[in-house]
Amino acid sequence: MKAKVFDVVLHKLPAGKSPSAHLEDQLNNFLKQQPNIKLISTHMNTLILPPQRNATQGTEAAETSVIIFSTLFYE
Repeated sequence: MKAKVFDVVLHKLPAGKSPSAHLEDQLNNFLKQQPNIKLISTHMNTLILPPQRNATQGTEAAETSVIIFSTLFYE
């Protein structure tokens, strides 16, 4: 079995693009390149990283990072 991980970093998404549309694009591009795979399972998870302490000392406001992971397990 193999696994392929896709991710979306919310604050890096282009304006107006939803996380689901971004993941869908990634998944469809992968499936076009691998047309004969057998999908076994999928899994999604979200990671939330708080702002770094020293980031508030700079001129930019610290941001919380939200990353969405989607994993395909396939043969």
